[in-house]
Amino acid sequence: MSYQIYAHVLPSATPGTERVIKAHYFGGAGARPKVYMQAGLHADEWPGFLVLNTLLRLLKKADAAGVIQGEIIIVPVANPIGLAQNFHGYIPGRFAFSDGGGNFNRHWPQLGAKVEKRIKSEISGDVEANLLRVRQAILEELSLLPETTELQGMKKTLLALSMDADEVLDLHCSGEASMHAYVAQEFEGHFRPLLALLGAKVGLSELETGAASFDETNVSVWRDLKGHYAHLMPWGTRSLTLELRGENDISNEFAQQDAQALFDYLVLRGVITGKPPVINDSELVYYPLDAMDLVKAPCAGIVCYHKAIGDEVEVGEVIGEVVNLMDDDVETSSYPLVARTKGILFARVQRRLVVCGESIAKIAGREHLAFREMGHLFED
Repeated sequence: MSYQIYAHVLPSATPGTERVIKAHYFGGAGARPKVYMQAGLHADEWPGFLVLNTLLRLLKKADAAGVIQGEIIIVPVANPIGLAQNFHGYIPGRFAFSDGGGNFNRHWPQLGAKVEKRIKSEISGDVEANLLRVRQAILEELSLLPETTELQGMKKTLLALSMDADEVLDLHCSGEASMHAYVAQEFEGHFRPLLALLGAKVGLSELETGAASFDETNVSVWRDLKGHYAHLMPWGTRSLTLELRGENDISNEFAQQDAQALFDYLVLRGVITGKPPVINDSELVYYPLDAMDLVKAPCAGIVCYHKAIGDEVEVGEVIGEVVNLMDDDVETSSYPLVARTKGILFARVQRRLVVCGESIAKIAGREHLAFREMGHLFED
């Protein structure tokens, strides 16, 4: 048995306070493949908490049976800072209240240039040696990151746990949504079995979004180096962001279903010994992220949807309406939400009171949309 739990203490933000990131370790340290999973980086997105908690039970049984061949690190609660932002019973955990504010999943430290400076004179024709040297250089650069503030300490801790993993799975959710994922174009084929096991029908495919998110940061070094050294540099890490349906899609049934899918994926990748699962990916479709229509509220008011999650929509089709509560003429106070692409309505905000101009629904399409700017494909 190799199961261990480590508590990583963050810098104290105020006198008398201390927050901890708890990481669950399975398998031998340094064993391969290594897979890292976390949930709740956006601290108001909770389905992943229960999913990883359920997965831990499966992994403890696998550990007791001696069938874990690789290394697995699970962080079920990745953002204790955001969880502490309890404001009169609400936890607005997407943005930090302190340390300059901002989205917890944006602007993570980019190490590509610094790592290349360390290793460029050591690159050889030995791909495996290059892989090991880059991983070492990443850890060396991570050790130099500042951790003066609590948020800096949290980002440094999570990256130190994840950046030498072969695969990184970051678990999130949307307001109301079907199961979907954000996947780098280079990894579409690699992660196709995982999405199929989870029952996802929508994958959003991109190169770089410009967000410097957690999952992008884990692969950014390798993407930079492959751009310079091509075949001499392998993918040392592959990562993606999983969106586990909607905020309220939390139940033992969903958790058991999703945890089993993640466990089966670990078997498929050889991290756990067992019979590989049968993969049926016939319903999964990848859509370009720059073809995703962000439907915006034309005014402030109450939104009423005419289309359900998972419905197909056509260009120009009305998917709902926003009722302007301040219009003098109630007969003309409804403003339509019009689809600008043909595709699948896969996500929308949960609350029904919306702000003028905010993105309130997402439609996955196949054709590039001119108004979607490459390099800035995410809104905060």
